[in-house]
Amino acid sequence: MTAEATRAEPELEVPGPGTLHWRYAGEVRGYLLLVKAGLLQLMHPGLGAGVEQHSDFFTEPWERVLRSVPEIQGVTFDWPHGGRTARKIRDYHTHIKGLDGQGRRYHALDPDVYFWAHATIFDALFQLIELFDHPMSEADKEQLYAESRQVYRAYGVSDRVVPPDWASFQVYFDRMCREELVITPSARGLIEFAKEPPVSFPLVPAPLYRLLRRPSAKPLWWLSVGTLPEPVRQQIGERWTARDERRHRRFRRAVSTVWPLVPARLRYTERARRGYARTGIGPLG
Repeated sequence: MTAEATRAEPELEVPGPGTLHWRYAGEVRGYLLLVKAGLLQLMHPGLGAGVEQHSDFFTEPWERVLRSVPEIQGVTFDWPHGGRTARKIRDYHTHIKGLDGQGRRYHALDPDVYFWAHATIFDALFQLIELFDHPMSEADKEQLYAESRQVYRAYGVSDRVVPPDWASFQVYFDRMCREELVITPSARGLIEFAKEPPVSFPLVPAPLYRLLRRPSAKPLWWLSVGTLPEPVRQQIGERWTARDERRHRRFRRAVSTVWPLVPARLRYTERARRGYARTGIGPLG
């Protein structure tokens, strides 16, 4: 698709000031769910094959993730022009196609593939609020999902597979985890990276990272396992006990309690802070 064609597409409304996305999608706490979201994405046969065949994921896993996250957040925080950001992200994927590990054709812009990637990001946002902030009302869950559908439509990819409401999304997400996800080479690679982290991490100074790399790997992987759907935990061979759940719940309560004490400028990503500063609307005050 040409740049001219992209510019000619209508500007679609995306969640902006006053929405739940605007309030929560830029929280740094979202990084606690990156491994979970990434693993669910890479366990999709088409999506996993696309990353394996068309990405530098295996040589620069964290760099790839940290390049992607700000752009995805830009769909919300570049408001009122988040639609342009969404279409730019979509156009990165036009050439990503091939055969998956089962010999089936895939294309990144097939809605079955593209919506699953979006669904995992939405699910991570939902968990961020529900697990690490406060239990959501049914009305807020419905609102958050409706906003997420707006975000997806901004990409300009067919919405024929998109569940119409929160209840049907839950059914869809559960079915995907139980019936469609497999341990692809990309997923296995992510698990190995999480258990034995790469030698560098862009967000942490090298000397400090060398000290933290091995000691932090096990607890961070445990934290991620605790956020996974049970069918996925079983498939990757991770046992989760009642004791694990109690400890995980205590950790989540601690994060929720301490978070308001963190300076506001440290609680939000740069993309979110820029959106709040530009509009004068947001939780920074």
